[in-house]
Amino acid sequence: MCELKILKMLRKIIEWDKELFLYLNSKHISWLDPAMLFFSSYLCWILVCLLMATIIYFRLEIWRKTTTLFFLLSIGVSALLTNIIKLIVERPRPIHNQDWIDTIHAIEKYSSSTSFFSSHSATTFTMAVFFLLVFRKSALKIYGYLALIWATIVAYSRIYLAKHYPFDVLCGILFGITIGILGYKLLEYYTRRKTELKP
Repeated sequence: MCELKILKMLRKIIEWDKELFLYLNSKHISWLDPAMLFFSSYLCWILVCLLMATIIYFRLEIWRKTTTLFFLLSIGVSALLTNIIKLIVERPRPIHNQDWIDTIHAIEKYSSSTSFFSSHSATTFTMAVFFLLVFRKSALKIYGYLALIWATIVAYSRIYLAKHYPFDVLCGILFGITIGILGYKLLEYYTRRKTELKP
């Protein structure tokens, strides 16, 4: 009885997710298309990642190499775990739905990979949250807030381009925030232990 209720609830969530996707994806503007394609591109991801890593390395006064390493490791863990979960869940992307071919706004190239959950959302929020925590007590925290805005735009672009459902994006955001915080907490623990062990 309990399992039936859970299954019924999951079906309901999936239906709501599809309805919200169709609504959000329909709100497209032609001049936004190239911008969304760029924000969703791997080129943009790589450029921002390198920029954040460079700022961490050159603007921190202590533990800059260690912090940069933990930053990159956090992103790697986020990407790896996300793709493992995708292989397990195997939820089709919105663009895989044949009934929606003439309905949805899909302008990015076709992808055979699965949808749950959004790796773009997870990794960008991992980057942004870690970066913000590193500089939260300095004048550079404004860049951390800008990083969060960037991550939010990237996450939304996945729905705009019909690559993910809203629930995929939401789970990716929450996962990315979690990994970003955990990565930073591990960095704090490591640097604290190293400091305590110094003679």
